[in-house]
Amino acid sequence: MTEADLVELVLAEEEKPAWTAAQFAEELYHPCAWQFVACHDDSSRFAGYICCRSVAGEAEILKFAVIRQFRGQGLGRLLLQAALQRMAEEGAGRCYLEVRDSNAVARGLYEKFGFRQIGYRRDYYSSPREAAVVYKLNIAKGVQKK
Repeated sequence: MTEADLVELVLAEEEKPAWTAAQFAEELYHPCAWQFVACHDDSSRFAGYICCRSVAGEAEILKFAVIRQFRGQGLGRLLLQAALQRMAEEGAGRCYLEVRDSNAVARGLYEKFGFRQIGYRRDYYSSPREAAVVYKLNIAKGVQKK
């Protein structure tokens, strides 16, 4: 991810309140943060992103999305796989994330990768107000492809 991706990132944001270009830019320069973007093979169009942080043996997925028109093509799986591989390479032993309780597709993907629910945060999200499910993954060395 680079500054050149900021416009696409903001346009891709569906979460409310959405991250601003300034918030994405801040992640670009945060010393513990790193990001990946995905482009669709056929068109090289921006298709999704994942924003993560790794520090002191732990990692967190902060933002993760695939553009609606590119969903169901395996891009989310590839982004998550690449992120988990990077976490393993950086020595992170655990990864955490929050996801909307109603987001069954995302929850299914995380669970396929071995994430387990460890918490529940009522009224975590707004627009609409909704709970977040907190997940944790113990990262193994040499993350397997799913």
